[in-house]
Amino acid sequence: MKAKNVLAGMVVGGVVAGIATLLAVPKSGYETRRTLLANKDEYLGSIKDIKDAAVELKNTVATASKEGKDSIQTFITDVKTAIFEWKLQTEENMQGLQEDIKELEDSIKDLETELAAENSKEN
Repeated sequence: MKAKNVLAGMVVGGVVAGIATLLAVPKSGYETRRTLLANKDEYLGSIKDIKDAAVELKNTVATASKEGKDSIQTFITDVKTAIFEWKLQTEENMQGLQEDIKELEDSIKDLETELAAENSKEN
């Protein structure tokens, strides 16, 4: 949710609540105006506090978003590095395995040659 939407919702809600309160007050118009003027500074202070809280919320969301983006970028870089290192290790192991297989194949050929030579001597 965007900070503007939160702020707009708070302001609209405050205005609606204020209007509903004014309409439901059992005092006369004169008394209501006197009460409003007497409490004007308190109301303005409350509105300023709400505005400050909304600005702080906006800054906090922006900071969290930036930090989250940086953390995700670091994570992606770490994963790419790990995959690259794994591929290098796998290639090294693969080359070693291929050499071992070649040696085994050569040994099998030698054994087959020796067995064929012994079979031909016996026949």
